[in-house]
Amino acid sequence: MDQPKIERLLRLMMMLTANNRYTVEELADKLYTSPRTIYRYIDTFKEAGFLVVKKGDYFRIDKKS
Repeated sequence: MDQPKIERLLRLMMMLTANNRYTVEELADKLYTSPRTIYRYIDTFKEAGFLVVKKGDYFRIDKKS
C-alpha cells in the first residue's frame, strides 16, 4: 500500500467512527475519490474485523469494534 491510500483509509476510519452520518457519495467527495473506492475501503474494514453498520444510505463503524 502506498502512503496516500493509507492516509485515506485512516481518514475514512475517523469519519466513520465520529458521531456524524455520511453517505458513500459524501465520503467520496470529502476524500477526493470515487464511491467505488469507498466501498472497497469499507470491505477492507469488514475483512479486518470491524463492525461496519449501514442504516439506510449511511455507514458507520460500530463502537464495539
